[in-house]
Amino acid sequence: MRNIAIAAAACGLLVLGGCGIKGPLYMPQPPKPAAKPAPKPVPAPAATPAPGADHNKPASQDSAQ
Repeated sequence: MRNIAIAAAACGLLVLGGCGIKGPLYMPQPPKPAAKPAPKPVPAPAATPAPGADHNKPASQDSAQ
C-alpha cells in the first residue's frame, strides 16, 4: 500500500511539473497609451470697429497699423 502511495505522489509531481510556460518567466509589458491628437486651434474673434467709426469708408490697407 505504501508503494502505491509513493508512486501516485511521484506521478502527481511529474504531472504538475509539466504545466505552465516553458522557459524563463517574464512579466508582460503594459500597453503604451495611444497618441492623443493635437487640439484644434481656436480662431481669434473678429475685430470690432470702434464706436462712432464711419462704416462707409473703406478699410485701411496700410500694413503698419
